Amino acid sequence: MEPRSHDANSIVPILTDLLAHDPSPDMRRTAAMSLGKVADSNGIPALTSALNDEDPLVREYSAWALGQMETELPKHSALSLITTLGDSSTPVKQAAASALRNVVPEEALSNLLRQVLAISEVSTRRAVVQALTELEIPSSYSIFLDAVKDEDARVRQTALAGLGELADRRALIVFRTFLLNDPDEGVRTEAAFRLGILGGKNDVPVLKKAIEADPTPNVHLWASWALKEAASNPD
Repeated sequence: MEPRSHDANSIVPILTDLLAHDPSPDMRRTAAMSLGKVADSNGIPALTSALNDEDPLVREYSAWALGQMETELPKHSALSLITTLGDSSTPVKQAAASALRNVVPEEALSNLLRQVLAISEVSTRRAVVQALTELEIPSSYSIFLDAVKDEDARVRQTALAGLGELADRRALIVFRTFLLNDPDEGVRTEAAFRLGILGGKNDVPVLKKAIEADPTPNVHLWASWALKEAASNPD
């Protein structure tokens, strides 16, 4: 154990300097990956800064490396990972979501995500809600309830999907409300789909009303499908 600690103390400063300053993206990528393998907490500040690197693979490897740490990340680093959920690169987003799952306790993560949703611009809000949907954290139910009030239709639709993935039947009233009242076709379609998956006979009247009143073919299609499913599901 002592030689390993000594080696880490020797190499981490070298790796962090390479990650921060080397002009070669290949070298910065190697440094980020190596810091993840060493998993020494002294590498966290440099990896956090590298989430803003111009090279997407450096950002991806840095997010991955943060997820390898054996200690809880400081709030600044966790918030930086959450912001990275809005990255233009899908692999970077996925690495950030995995890192958050690995090193941030559920309660702390939920609280941070709620804060970010309240203050972020739309692309980050979309990414945060999508990540929550994939993480399937039970405590995210109340966050989804806040997100369905978002002015952005994609955020609302993803929040409905997240509620559906939690399979919490308290969300049925939310699906009914948005099926009949949301101005966006995608949101209403998502609500119909989720009622078909999770709903029961009590949802039949709402689905019939949507079929009769909604002029959009896509909503009509999914509400018709959901009606058949809900009618056969137990309440």
